[in-house]
Amino acid sequence: MDNLNKKKFNDKVQLITISHNGVVSFTDSNLFNSVVVGDLIYELHPFFEIIKSLLSTYTPANNEFSFPCVHLTMGSASKERICDVNITVELAEIHVVIFDYTTTYKELNKISQERNESIIKNQELVFSNKLLLEKESFKNDFIANINHEVSTPITSIKGFLDLLKKTDLSYEQEELIQIILRESEHLERIFSDMLDLSKIEMGAFKLLEEPFDLIELIDSIVESYKHIAKENALEFKVDIDTKLNAKMIGDKTRIYQIINNLLNNSFKYTEKGFVKFKVSKKGGKYKKQIVQFEIEDSGIGIDKENQATIFEAFVQHNDKGEGSGLGLHVVKSLVHLMKGTVEVESELGKGTKFILDVRLRHDIADNEKKKAPNVKLKAPKSGRYRVLLVENKRSTQYLITRLLLNQGCFFVDVVSSAEEAIKAIENRTYDLLILDIKLTGMSGFDLALKIRKDYADEFIKDIPILGISAIKTLNIENLCAINGIDSFLAKPFSEELLVGKITKLFKRKGKQYS
Repeated sequence: MDNLNKKKFNDKVQLITISHNGVVSFTDSNLFNSVVVGDLIYELHPFFEIIKSLLSTYTPANNEFSFPCVHLTMGSASKERICDVNITVELAEIHVVIFDYTTTYKELNKISQERNESIIKNQELVFSNKLLLEKESFKNDFIANINHEVSTPITSIKGFLDLLKKTDLSYEQEELIQIILRESEHLERIFSDMLDLSKIEMGAFKLLEEPFDLIELIDSIVESYKHIAKENALEFKVDIDTKLNAKMIGDKTRIYQIINNLLNNSFKYTEKGFVKFKVSKKGGKYKKQIVQFEIEDSGIGIDKENQATIFEAFVQHNDKGEGSGLGLHVVKSLVHLMKGTVEVESELGKGTKFILDVRLRHDIADNEKKKAPNVKLKAPKSGRYRVLLVENKRSTQYLITRLLLNQGCFFVDVVSSAEEAIKAIENRTYDLLILDIKLTGMSGFDLALKIRKDYADEFIKDIPILGISAIKTLNIENLCAINGIDSFLAKPFSEELLVGKITKLFKRKGKQYS
């Protein structure tokens, strides 16, 4: 090594010798004159941290390592150099040879850049689009999966609370149950907003066009918030235009969601004073009507600089720390899909007013048809029906079993997997199969297809199947139909919804009961 040290290097090469502890024992000053004997090489530049890993992996036969195009700056006064670095690990010491190729690399880079600029830009665009799609797909799958996982326990929580409400409770216990129910619904609403937003961003969200009674919808909203106003000692002012047309066509559920979101915000951020809900007919031609909703409160208000961003996702301009910051963004997105408008007027400390215009179509045909009465479906009063429940969550097993046994006409067998279900249906005749779509192992879809295709026995292959799941994709009901599932019920569900689905399914499948 002494001979090597004495060798004359040109001004484009610097040699540094260090101990295995990283201390510089020799260096010339051809490139970086700030490096001196006694320096710790790891403190000169982060690149040299790589030597630590080389010490643990090198062998006598494989002890030379080369690193091209390393950008080095050592010392405050030195300029950045683009270098090739060779490192040789020996038993006694380590030799670091730095070759300065700054000029060469820059010239080559300039030529390459000029030659390939359009190609590189195109590749960057393709990569960025692919990355964006992958991130969006991952986000949407993640949200859908989380929504599924949350909806299942919420089903159990709300279901058991409903059962508990039917028992003898003290006033305090009833109040506690109401609190738990409200918090469960709040959690459910957050995840529902996330899923809706995900669908809207994907372009997969579809608004329904169906007849509904606008006055009936408004009355139901008013009635529910009267109780909230009373609980919070707030004045709830209601002003409904008598000129409103009742029979309309549109997405009733989404209109309810929008109004509910805005009213919920007003009540949340108003500690004293009032909340006002005004609905009026603003205009519209023969077949169309513009309905204006105004939600005004005397709450904390929003300062002017924040009003422009309140409809953005995950934005909150309050110190309560409640909610997800998604509600108003979903409102804005839904209103945009409806080709409507939503505006805000507010002053900090003096309250907030939201003005919402929604375009709806008149249900002209309603005047020419007699609407059938809305009959509440109930379970049969007589008869006995044996049900096989295939569900892998113990809490949901117990909940559905209790809900069915409460009707007084069902016997329920419970299994946790598709494989157990196959054994059960081969040994006993069932009137109904309630099937969780997302099972471990063989899925609910696979089980339903097997039942429909692999069995000649009509009591097995024609068994009515009710699919249940927290999956809420737009095409879930179509997937159920394709896979042989007769009807679908989304989690969370109430006792009334469960019994109603079973009753409709029995009628459709020709089950005889009185």
